[in-house]
Amino acid sequence: MKTITLGKLAQIIEGKILSGHPHQSVRSVNFNKPKQLSRHQVYFISKKAKLPKQLAAIRRVKPLAVVLPPHVSPSAIPKGVGMIRVRDPFSSYWRLALWNWRQYPVRVVGITGSAGKSTTTAMVASILKKKWPMVTTRGNLNTYSFLPDYLVQLQSHHKLLLLEMGMKSLNNIRRQCQIVKPLVSAVTNVGEAHVGSLGGLDLVVRAKQEIIDGTRAGGTIFINADDARSRKLKVRHFRGKVKTFGIHNPSDIRGSHIRYTPKGMRFDATIAGKRYPFFIPTYGIHNVYNALAAIGIGLSMRMSISDIQQGLARFQTPKMRLQLIRGRGGRLLINDAWNANPTAMIAGLNVLKSLSSKRPTIAVLGDMLELGSLTYPSHVRVGKHLSKLNISQLVTIGKHARIIAQTARKHGMNPRKIVVCSTREQLIRHLLQTPSQSIIYFKASRKLHLEKVVKQLSASPKS
Repeated sequence: MKTITLGKLAQIIEGKILSGHPHQSVRSVNFNKPKQLSRHQVYFISKKAKLPKQLAAIRRVKPLAVVLPPHVSPSAIPKGVGMIRVRDPFSSYWRLALWNWRQYPVRVVGITGSAGKSTTTAMVASILKKKWPMVTTRGNLNTYSFLPDYLVQLQSHHKLLLLEMGMKSLNNIRRQCQIVKPLVSAVTNVGEAHVGSLGGLDLVVRAKQEIIDGTRAGGTIFINADDARSRKLKVRHFRGKVKTFGIHNPSDIRGSHIRYTPKGMRFDATIAGKRYPFFIPTYGIHNVYNALAAIGIGLSMRMSISDIQQGLARFQTPKMRLQLIRGRGGRLLINDAWNANPTAMIAGLNVLKSLSSKRPTIAVLGDMLELGSLTYPSHVRVGKHLSKLNISQLVTIGKHARIIAQTARKHGMNPRKIVVCSTREQLIRHLLQTPSQSIIYFKASRKLHLEKVVKQLSASPKS
């Protein structure tokens, strides 16, 4: 953030200094991250986090100052630590974030979608970072409540704010766009993710529409030409460029000649009538779609084809998204356990099949949550698809995942190839008895924590 004095900070956040020198310089703030607290920071106490843990961190680190809500007594803060009293620390943090945003009105790229937005964002970052110093989304901290964390990070050398825009409710993306007004936006696809919390697929379309409506006039929007629900997005009133990416349907950035290689995917992209080769160090047709969107964004930010090719080739897959890990007994573990919906699970199963060669293939699938009324048909859909792949073994965990097993058996999969587990411990015991050299794919919603199973099977305990 822009360096200011403690007195100026108090003025911005509408607080009263209780202690500390008003002329002290402030270069960094921390809201609700006590584990990351450092001495030079001003710490905003959060009402949502456990107060004893926050106070323990403050006593241990003794930061520059603390922003106190009304219910915290100054006597709880160590001597020598500055104090600012406010009505609500979160509102005050937002005031500071918006003030800092006004100091550095950088260009904004916003990326949303039901699947692939994190990977696409990582691809775009890899492409743009050479010429565009940026602040970008971390992990899955991608909703409105996390936006101030990125706004306060902006400094004078930054040229870009790259945001993955997620949501669990209507108006979340709209509220983000009202503040940052993206110059370039992309919708990777519109699918089933969060359909349970929203209440229907039509509402998912409405939620993604918010980035279209919130993109700056004169900007550029990228839409998936092959995705049926993306075609429901209304773009006719958008006063800017509408570009498409795809493989099957005519599009501005069109992929072709797609093939698996030992280290990733190779494909061509036709742009303005010319064909260019690309490589991404990850697998799956779905990731080719993500790369096509990233290519479009790169071009819109005036990156050369050569820079885009290099950026995609050195892109690093986000954690737990088709992450390849060396397992015990020569097994290859594919950790795709960040989250799950039927479209993403089917895409991952296709990767498992494509990588198999002559090695045994095992799919470890857990519950897909947050699907509401689509829960049963979504698990059935996965089971039907899996029954056609002729993989060596299906292993499920969770009550909903049993539907996948039942459907696969009903549609012709050999019952001897299907194992239903009730606990994580049972699952680990079974997988340790699977053939060496197996390729094991893991996919489920976050609450099942399949990454803990992956860790137990990994050849390296740090994986």
